[in-house]
Amino acid sequence: MAERRKKSSMLALGFSSRLRKLREARGLTQKDLAKRIEIEVVQVSRYERGQYLPNAETLVALARVLQIDLNLLLLGETSGTTEPLPVLDIPLLERFKDMQKLPKRDREAVILLIDSVLARGDVETRLRKRA
Repeated sequence: MAERRKKSSMLALGFSSRLRKLREARGLTQKDLAKRIEIEVVQVSRYERGQYLPNAETLVALARVLQIDLNLLLLGETSGTTEPLPVLDIPLLERFKDMQKLPKRDREAVILLIDSVLARGDVETRLRKRA
């Protein structure tokens, strides 16, 4: 019985670390994640501290929101069946998906805006390197 508790505790700690890292890499706060999977923020905090493991339904919801393979989220193992997420920042990815619904003219305007912001950042980086 003690061996089983030890394995469960190790699983929870590994899961908690992966969950926090994935959430942060996706640009989500605990509140954002909780809202997306319809649970309380305190529960996300408990998962990330390794106090609890989510039930199967919540695990599936977490994997979907974080756009990650369930094996990777729960066990840290890859099944090799999923492709890496092209954009790690979930709010940004959601905006891109919404942008696809816009008329072509509006999409082109957004692309021009993005290009100008990126160009400004490139110029600022080059100026800092010269200074």
